[in-house]
Amino acid sequence: MRFILVDWGTTRFRGFLVEDGAITGRVSADEGVSALKGGDHPGVFRRHCGPWLEAYPDAPVALVGMVGSREGWTVAPYAPCPAGPADIARALIPVDLGGGRMGRIVPGAVCEVEPGAVDVMRGEETLALGAGVADGLVCLPGTHPKWVEMRGGRIHRFATYLTGEAYDLFRNHSMVGRPATEPEDPAGFDLGLDAAGRNAGEAEPVLRSAGIEAPRARRAGLLHLLFGARAATVTGRLPPAQLGPYLSGLLTGDEINGALSLFPAPEAMTIVAGSPRADLYVRALARRGIEARIKSPEEALIAGLGLILAQG
Repeated sequence: MRFILVDWGTTRFRGFLVEDGAITGRVSADEGVSALKGGDHPGVFRRHCGPWLEAYPDAPVALVGMVGSREGWTVAPYAPCPAGPADIARALIPVDLGGGRMGRIVPGAVCEVEPGAVDVMRGEETLALGAGVADGLVCLPGTHPKWVEMRGGRIHRFATYLTGEAYDLFRNHSMVGRPATEPEDPAGFDLGLDAAGRNAGEAEPVLRSAGIEAPRARRAGLLHLLFGARAATVTGRLPPAQLGPYLSGLLTGDEINGALSLFPAPEAMTIVAGSPRADLYVRALARRGIEARIKSPEEALIAGLGLILAQG
């Protein structure tokens, strides 16, 4: 099967020519949807993918990501969860590519992770479907990491965290991160995980299972721990070179705490990300006794879209 895939996000345009599951051509540009105005999208698409349209007049064209948002080419309403490849395929939105060709925008997904708590994703639904997990948890790290519960090959529900954006804000635009220095000392990451673990009472179940009476954890809360990171640095208890990684570990650990309170803790799960971020999640999850397998985002993207397009 041959198809043209565009992963069009907020900041980047990435196009792929795919044949039998393998990428045979690619283009990339700093022309994400945030840099475009209404009406710009057809021209940008044809400038980058026009040669493929001419060379392969019968190839289906699919677009994923923020291209289907309010700021994108056209709004593609979210598909409600639970959602599998067939559900997503039925919700594809046609878009005129010009020259008599039509493309289809993948709609994204919406769910209630808990009653009354709504969550949305665009682009990650394709990655989750292509992660190769029929039943279990999939984590999609990034600016806004997603934790996805898969059941029967369908996205059952998911939860989004602000980890990446929060790290950037606290590290680069806040008094909390101001004392940080570079080059960074990566040992701070594990210290941040330690703090997040203590805040969640992570050691209590282990101690009690061993017959040891564990004191009730005093959960200070993430906001207190964030200020404490600055306090530890300015008082000399945390080296400034460890502050940035410490914040990353603290926020990542807090994300994992939250996800494992929402979803059943698995023995193993899949991380869809590249290094080095995926490696940090593997380390963090190992501390909770969870084995993490890594899946390439490109492989998951191609596999997920292949599953959707195969629905006809």
